[in-house]
Amino acid sequence: MSLNCIVVTPAETAVETEASSVSLPLFDGDKGVMVDHAPMIGRLGNGALTLQAADGTSRFYIEGGFVQILDNTVSILTNRVVSVDQLDAKALQQQLEDALDMPGNNDEELDLRERAVDAARSQLRVAQSS
Repeated sequence: MSLNCIVVTPAETAVETEASSVSLPLFDGDKGVMVDHAPMIGRLGNGALTLQAADGTSRFYIEGGFVQILDNTVSILTNRVVSVDQLDAKALQQQLEDALDMPGNNDEELDLRERAVDAARSQLRVAQSS
C-alpha cells in the first residue's frame, strides 16, 4: 500500500505520484507522513518536500500553502513548487542579497522584504542540503 501525493499550484497540478512516505515543511516544523496516517489539515511553511518511493527519492522546494491528509492521499496546495535539482545556489545567494537590499521604509515594504528574504533563505537552505 502507498500514499497518493498530489501537489497543486495556482497554475497547474505540478506533481501526482505514489510514495511510501512524505516529509513536508509545516509552518511550525517538519512533518512525516506514512501509510494510514490520521486525517489532518495543516498550514505549510517554506522548505523541502521529500517523496520516498520504491524507485527512489524525489525532493522539491515548496513555498507555503496547505496540506490535507485523508484516506492515504496527501493533497498539497502551494504557491510554488520547484524540483531541488533546478535550484541554483549561486543565483539564490544573489537573490538573498537583493532581498536584503530592498527598502523598508514602511510596514508594507518591511513585510515584502521579510517574505522575500525568508523565501530566498529557505530555497538556499534546500539547495545546499541536496
